[in-house]
Amino acid sequence: MIRSKLTFALVALLALGPAAAQQTTSGLQSYDVELVIFRTLNPNATAEEWNMEAAAAGQRLAIPDEDASPFAAPAAPPPATATFPALSASKFKLTAVMDTLRRSRNYQPLAHFGWTQPGFPRDAAKAMSINSLIPGSAGLVGQVALWRGRYLHLTLDLVYEPRSAEESGQRFVLRQTRRMRSNENHYLDHPRFGVIAVIRQTAG
Repeated sequence: MIRSKLTFALVALLALGPAAAQQTTSGLQSYDVELVIFRTLNPNATAEEWNMEAAAAGQRLAIPDEDASPFAAPAAPPPATATFPALSASKFKLTAVMDTLRRSRNYQPLAHFGWTQPGFPRDAAKAMSINSLIPGSAGLVGQVALWRGRYLHLTLDLVYEPRSAEESGQRFVLRQTRRMRSNENHYLDHPRFGVIAVIRQTAG
């Protein structure tokens, strides 16, 4: 009798699909992560100028506190890698940000993408490559990790290599870990390219 109940429960779990099975076994809250990556056209442009442009477009951005990366310790093993389902364009919340960037004379959008993943604890954070989510013409490669302690944190390890003939051979790196608030647009800046990120808790 006990064995038959266990068999029934397993069959029911498998019928719900891999996503349901993962949620049941992990017990972790899932999040939609959305990023807009853009280049800075004006070398003199600053974070304050971008915030002014965003405010003029009715957008609210925050530059969150910077924290230590979970992968920063020299003795720490490399983070485990993972692949997560891509976020459909119909769920994007940063479309207005993309429109602002397209109209700007100081910035140029490079990529707009997102995915859904569990909120892993810091010691179990998994890095995801962005390479398959963006066009090769963007000149961007790297990985991103979302993890959750008392707050949500986003770790970025990105490399931007401009494709223009004038900038050929140049290489810019953005490595930051930032504390995030759900449902708020956050700005992670760099002298040559930047990231707007928003993280939303999924239903269920």
